[in-house]
This record gives sequence, structure tokens and C-alpha cells, in this order.
Amino acid sequence: MYINFAVTGMERLVREVRSALHRRKREESAARRAVEEQMRSEMRETLTAMLLSCELAMSVPDIPLPAAEKIRTIDHLARELRLRLQVN
Repeated sequence: MYINFAVTGMERLVREVRSALHRRKREESAARRAVEEQMRSEMRETLTAMLLSCELAMSVPDIPLPAAEKIRTIDHLARELRLRLQVN
């Protein structure tokens, strides 16, 4: 922000500074929301891949019971994360 003190009065200076501060806050909020949405999108993609991998792993014939339990645990946790991402 550039101000020419030779032609700018105090009231205008205060208005301009306030306006610049509000504009900066709006831009910062918009940038923060964009980054948040990008991160959510990337996390949803990763969770989808995890869930698909769990389904494919569970379809393997004769999978040992301990392995199946671990896969179900991973599937459950991934679904919980997906729900949390959708709520916020």
C-alpha cells in the first residue's frame, strides 16, 4: 500500500489502512480455505485407495485370520477418517 502524505488526509489514511487490513484478512481466509479443501481432497483420494486395497485384500482366498483382522481394523479406521473429513 502506497500513500502520498502530501495529498492524503488523516481520515482517508485511516480508511485506506482499514480497507487494506480487511482485504488482507479476506485474502488470507480464502487462501486458508483453499489449502484446507485441497488437503481434504487429497486425503479422501488416499482413503479411497486404502479402502479399495482392503476390499481386494479381503477377497484373497484362504487369508489367515490374523491378517484378516488387521485388514478389517485398517478398513474401520479409514472409514472413520472418511466420516470425519465429510463432517468438517
